[in-house]
Amino acid sequence: MMSGLNDIGVQVMHVGGNGNARAVLREIEALLQKLVEEGEESSIDLSGLPLTPEDYDLLEEALGEGEVVAEVHSLGPTRIHETGIPGVWWVTHYNSDDEVLAEFIEVAWCPEILLTPEDDVKDGLEALRARLFELKQEGGHGG
Repeated sequence: MMSGLNDIGVQVMHVGGNGNARAVLREIEALLQKLVEEGEESSIDLSGLPLTPEDYDLLEEALGEGEVVAEVHSLGPTRIHETGIPGVWWVTHYNSDDEVLAEFIEVAWCPEILLTPEDDVKDGLEALRARLFELKQEGGHGG
């Protein structure tokens, strides 16, 4: 005898979004392995992926929070935070209205945006020397 649909055992399982978060996590795993084995740094453009809010929640939950948070102010703010997985960084670029322009997962020893360009360091050396010279001329405590 045939039972009604209500008699069929159905178990609803929450898989977190459309499954794309799990694919991103597997890609992060592969990129992290490349970083460890070959020193190759990579990134994943989250803005270009069809991620649902549930996918973002799953990514945030799986990756966790790390110890480092930084903000860079250049052409709008950029927030960088280390996830709970060392070597995996979440980088979010905002416009002046605090709307997300782009979002990346960077797999790197240190996110590129935090590295000071060589020319800037050279300019910084010259600027420091000029300040030290000014202090010396003013009879300050410089050497």
